[in-house]
Amino acid sequence: MVRGDRRRLFGHHGERRAAQFLPGLGYTVVDRHYQCPRGEIDRVAQDKETLVFVEVRTHRSQEFGNPLASVRKRKQRPIAMTALHYYYLSRFPLHDHAARCDVIGIMGEGDTAPLTHTKEAFAFSTSR
Repeated sequence: MVRGDRRRLFGHHGERRAAQFLPGLGYTVVDRHYQCPRGEIDRVAQDKETLVFVEVRTHRSQEFGNPLASVRKRKQRPIAMTALHYYYLSRFPLHDHAARCDVIGIMGEGDTAPLTHTKEAFAFSTSR
């Protein structure tokens, strides 16, 4: 298996774990791997009346630092721009709903690796 394929499978495993975790918080996952020319969002969920754009970061070890800390400004901007694309072009009646970006960090491999959820990890505006 090619290294890129292993990384992608590892990332997808983390995203599946996040998708299993979110309903336990009362979220409903409404979309996954939403892509547009500006980027991709791992999961889109509904938390009561709030639309939540979820970035999932999975690291095998501390070698690359905390997965939550890896979502810096440079990564936040494309997530926010993609979220706005989803928000405004969605077929769902979302314009009257609040929106936020959450980050889920997973450190390690397997189903027992520690998972950390940061609600409202960074801000973005839904106004035009």
